[in-house]
Amino acid sequence: MASASRLAHLPVGSGYRSSFNGLVVTVFGASGLVGRLVTNRLGRDGASIVAATHRDNQFSKDLKVCGDLGQVNIQGFNLRDEESIYNCVKHSDVVINCVNRPYFKKFQRNTFRDTNAIGAGRLARISKEAGVERFIHNSAVGCHKDHASQFMRSKAEGEELVREGFPEATIIRTCLPIDRYDRSLHFIRSQWAMVAGIKPVFAGSYKTAVKYPVCYRDIAKATLAASTDSDAIGRTYELYGPSKYTVEELYELCFLSLFRNHYLVPVPAAVCRAFVWFHEMHLFDPLFSRDELNNLYSAEKEPSGMPGLAELGITPEDTKFVIIDAMRMWRSPYFDNISYDDVVHEQEQIEKMRQ
Repeated sequence: MASASRLAHLPVGSGYRSSFNGLVVTVFGASGLVGRLVTNRLGRDGASIVAATHRDNQFSKDLKVCGDLGQVNIQGFNLRDEESIYNCVKHSDVVINCVNRPYFKKFQRNTFRDTNAIGAGRLARISKEAGVERFIHNSAVGCHKDHASQFMRSKAEGEELVREGFPEATIIRTCLPIDRYDRSLHFIRSQWAMVAGIKPVFAGSYKTAVKYPVCYRDIAKATLAASTDSDAIGRTYELYGPSKYTVEELYELCFLSLFRNHYLVPVPAAVCRAFVWFHEMHLFDPLFSRDELNNLYSAEKEPSGMPGLAELGITPEDTKFVIIDAMRMWRSPYFDNISYDDVVHEQEQIEKMRQ
């Protein structure tokens, strides 16, 4: 017989959205790109969700419709306030950390280290003390303490602190994430990053830096799969996309999808950083940052045999389709009726001409 404290966790209904599958899940960073997708899929599967966010209700109120009436509970928290964190996890079976600080903001309160390292470790430690069974932490492929990027260095420290606070935690490292509202693709296509069709790029790096872009939807699927897979306890997964691109090829595919003429002009790294520094001066939300620029032009390590999407039973989405679909909303109306197959055919013709 179930104990009185666990009666509320008994499954109810036949499954899916209008049921309760017996899991109470806290999603930290639920209003972010990955957090929204994770919350939506949890609600579809009938989980009871604590959507923990530090943002204003304006950015999180739409999370309510991810689940049935009463299934999604929006809870405010502060990474520096341990009591608010404990209130978010005290009834949960699974905690998923989607909190992320990917870029520099001029008047931000929390630094990369405060959010991605110390904050992540604090979430893991308090979850362990509260009796949470599973902890899922999102990190980045290739993070290490000697990386040129502050973001990558903070992610490496964050993994260590998470393991220290919750030894059984599952860590999910991702390559360059892409989707319709991704900041990297937004920067590539932005008119603010171009002058008369001229796109400045890092001299040398843009031809050699290799990326394995992975779709945000695949990251969300992997996060949910890891939260219910008993073999995932204590393991680290690395999520690679199905295709390998250099930064130059990513630029070409993006502009081909937009049907926009462009010219990639190699310039010294210092000039690119100075150009992006201008955008960092934006008071609220900069277009891009120098740290993100370092990440974009840094080569991702080759797959090393670590478990990934295949071990979690997930087939990754076609990278070309994801990029073309993401660029569609920024096309000229004249090209609205151009299909995915037309863009792929055009790219194949260009590649043949180059050969």
